[in-house]
Amino acid sequence: MKTGFTPIRLDNYVELHLRANPDVGRADLAERLRHAMAASQRGERCQCGQPIWIIGSAEVGLSCFTCITGEAYPDEDYEIDVTKSTNAAEH
Repeated sequence: MKTGFTPIRLDNYVELHLRANPDVGRADLAERLRHAMAASQRGERCQCGQPIWIIGSAEVGLSCFTCITGEAYPDEDYEIDVTKSTNAAEH
């Protein structure tokens, strides 16, 4: 059974991503994520009409989980928790 997204704070995701991808610039990653978060909060949608996946959209453009991954449902994949995230990833 698919469980859906695992919510994660922006700053926590940035740390996880940088550990796995040490060549990525912190400021660039945080900016791309904040751009996708803002688009999501404005209600922007994927070309298929579904809500965008913030983490995936920061990497490949404003799209939903299914259009980005080809999978129907997230299975504990991370998604930014916009209710708990701040600009803490700016440093």
